[in-house]
Amino acid sequence: MRTTPTFQIVTTDGQALTEGRTQFHMFDELGAEDPVLESYVHDGDYLELSYTGGYRQMIPEHRIKYIALAGETTT
Repeated sequence: MRTTPTFQIVTTDGQALTEGRTQFHMFDELGAEDPVLESYVHDGDYLELSYTGGYRQMIPEHRIKYIALAGETTT
């Protein structure tokens, strides 16, 4: 069952990273499930994204255009 996302991160190059959605599609041909975005935390000068399966992605803060939260927007 898909739920409504509580956040979306948009980068300066226009990439949208949405909670509950996959970003990679790299495992499709292997028949495995792609990692799904679960959460994020600020880690110094980076935003650390956490995905299912224990995957992590670090994005430099200067590449973050905004973070949209359910009902509000922060920069």
